[in-house]
Amino acid sequence: MRMMNFKTQYRKFRMLTARFFSYWFFILFATAGVVIAVMERFTNVFGAQHLETLMILILSYAILVYLVTERAKVLDDIHENLQNAKAEVCPTRESVYMAVPLIIARASADAGGRRRIFHAALHGLGGKRIAKPTRPDPVFEVFDGAIDRCVASSGPGMWRVYEIYNIPDEERLDSLLDLIRTRQGAEGYEVRAFAHAEGLPHLSPLIIGDEDLLIGVDDPRYYRASAAVHLRGRDPVRLATEYFYSLWNDPRIRVLKTETGVDWDEIGALRSQFVTAEREGRPSSAA
Repeated sequence: MRMMNFKTQYRKFRMLTARFFSYWFFILFATAGVVIAVMERFTNVFGAQHLETLMILILSYAILVYLVTERAKVLDDIHENLQNAKAEVCPTRESVYMAVPLIIARASADAGGRRRIFHAALHGLGGKRIAKPTRPDPVFEVFDGAIDRCVASSGPGMWRVYEIYNIPDEERLDSLLDLIRTRQGAEGYEVRAFAHAEGLPHLSPLIIGDEDLLIGVDDPRYYRASAAVHLRGRDPVRLATEYFYSLWNDPRIRVLKTETGVDWDEIGALRSQFVTAEREGRPSSAA
């Protein structure tokens, strides 16, 4: 924290110095120097004929300050450009789910960043998916394990994980209940869900920390992403966070788990809705 404060104050000092020693300062300085030199040459009004060395030192100092401030400004611009959003495409399912643990590890190493994950897994609107594969996929297990470690973290540096799912049928509900049961004692873990069986497929954002955003494309086989684009930068994360909160606070969403525990009554009501919809032969839709 002290190092961050020092860097912030030092950057402010450099900005103020660069603003003071601007182009106009040196134009005025040079103009005043020329006027004084001309007046002294013809009128000797200042009596400064013996101050040539001092004037040269003052001019050299001004030039040195100018060079230093310009260098600092260029370095700040380069640093800002390096921090701007960068995009990287993860073209396959495997590349997406192998990249996430690495991103989490990098975010965990950032002492000044917020440890949070916003995950909107809005899969299953484009048709039936396999909720429980017959054999566990190692790639998915690596991803789930990384999220599990974040969910299980505790103490001052703990992660907070907020997830939104789309639950189109009872099979998907059962698979998510298995996940919620294993995480039900976690303090910083919350889950909400929509229940829509039909509709246009949605992009699924995954926000990790302050600077990493993955936007996933729906997989036609599993309740997963088949590809994603990874954006690095605070501006994309800020925009995606606003979108996530708009979903999180939507009046149609179902609250399944909060910091205090699992809402089994809400889960029971959701299951009853699926049973009724299946009996009547229509797709379920939670209002």
